[in-house]
Amino acid sequence: MKITYKFVREIFFAMVSGVYNILLSVIFYKTVKLYLCNHLTIGIAKLNRNRIIFPHPVGIVIGQKVEIGHDCIIYQNVTIGTKDTLNYKTAKYPRIGNNVTIYANAIIFGDITIGNNAVIGAGAVVFKNVPENYMAVGNPAEIMPLNKRPITREPSLIHNTH
Repeated sequence: MKITYKFVREIFFAMVSGVYNILLSVIFYKTVKLYLCNHLTIGIAKLNRNRIIFPHPVGIVIGQKVEIGHDCIIYQNVTIGTKDTLNYKTAKYPRIGNNVTIYANAIIFGDITIGNNAVIGAGAVVFKNVPENYMAVGNPAEIMPLNKRPITREPSLIHNTH
């Protein structure tokens, strides 16, 4: 393998970028785990500027072109990105509003918008828009108002049959 200037330069910038992001992780979030256990190509500085909270920062993937609002909460193993992995540089990414809560193992992908104050349930697979003050639950995600609860089908849970 021939070592070229371009190769050395790319390795150098990758190392500098890694050290920079580790420092940002420690300064903003008081843990190196945010950088080491996640793939946050969106940038740690941008997440801090938007006051994003990570209660359990493990296994989170957020694409570089994801637009994310302020004061969001993102739990573990969440993936937010594009459907078009071959053309990821020009692909469309999700837009997340303000005050959105995304629970564990949720997947949000494609050219969609998640409205302000929305909730994405644990394990939800979201590939369509979620309006403001709505929640998305299930796989594929079902969209429903936040004040509406799913109806249970078990009669003994609805009425006292004794």
